[in-house]
Amino acid sequence: MTDYSTIYQQLSQLAILTEQTGGMPAEEIRLIKNSSLLDIVLPGEALDFEQDNTAALLAHLKDVGRSNGAIGRIYEGHINTLFLIHLYGTAAQKEYWYDQVRRERKFFGVWNTDSTVGITFKVKPEQVIINGAKGFCSGADLVDFALIGGKTDQFSGTSDWQMVIVPMQQVEEFRIDRKSWEPLGMKASVSYTIDFSGIEVGHSTLLGQPGDYLKSPYFLGGAIRFAAVQLGMAESVYNKTLDFLRSLNRLEDPFQKMRIGKMAMALHSGQLWIKNAGQNFDDWKYTADLNERLVAYANMTRLTVEGICIEVLQLSTLCVGAKGLMAPGDLERWHRDLTFYLRQPAPDATLQNAANYLIHTDQPIESCLGLKPAIDEPSMMAASL
Repeated sequence: MTDYSTIYQQLSQLAILTEQTGGMPAEEIRLIKNSSLLDIVLPGEALDFEQDNTAALLAHLKDVGRSNGAIGRIYEGHINTLFLIHLYGTAAQKEYWYDQVRRERKFFGVWNTDSTVGITFKVKPEQVIINGAKGFCSGADLVDFALIGGKTDQFSGTSDWQMVIVPMQQVEEFRIDRKSWEPLGMKASVSYTIDFSGIEVGHSTLLGQPGDYLKSPYFLGGAIRFAAVQLGMAESVYNKTLDFLRSLNRLEDPFQKMRIGKMAMALHSGQLWIKNAGQNFDDWKYTADLNERLVAYANMTRLTVEGICIEVLQLSTLCVGAKGLMAPGDLERWHRDLTFYLRQPAPDATLQNAANYLIHTDQPIESCLGLKPAIDEPSMMAASL
């Protein structure tokens, strides 16, 4: 695969400038648009969704997160949207939206969180009328197309979650509530609240059928993507911590060595979980009977990575003390951004769901974790004979 180290380095440098100016990461998005990162998962590209590339994709997302956490959050949404188009788009929709990425260099996002007033769609013969708002719209000022979900009773008198991809050129400035985003960290992800009420789009923007967005295993299984970004951010915290200690000539301190060792072990565990999550996703996604196992493993991966990130943040804090967490020091930003990004929905319910699968399955734990025996037992028995 192409070496993206230069782009990663540029994203890292731009993050510092964006933090200092308090602006939005427009230059970072422009950099991605001018690179092959934008279309990396499209047919024929390095991480083509048609191929079993999930482990490599997660490693790539981890690298983006390690370089720039806010961009990792926004970019994961771009990848997520393209994956949903890959899964549920018609041939005509794929041709159009893929062309928008390849030729027009358009950036996509996916926004799931309803604001106070949830999204509904009124489907008329000539158009679809949107009502309601979305919160936490990462990259609100930056994406060109946004996938949003909401309720509609268009199909068989039922009401279910329908996906619509909105051209953001139709979203006027007054609809974006910039005061809605005052977080502890991740400010550069510009995750504003947007009111879509009254916007009209064509039927061609309807992606898939009602209920497709929440289908198993792809919805919950997708947690491994943002977990990969988070792990990359934790790796950056580790690297920045070492840089700070090196600047003070404290790397030889025995207590610092213990903390550094613990951080390194935790991060390596996270790397193994992410790698296995990608491999298991590709091995299990085609088998309906394994969907529940895939979701359980994705949930465990998400929560394991969260715990690893928290451990790295705590150990880093002990390493650098108050002095190392002062603005405008770069490590202070990484701590804020990762701490905030780790606050994903329903961690307790996520753990219970994973445990519920483990409790009720009749499969051994090694199968649930996708582990393969180190020794082929039939061959071993034959050898003993």
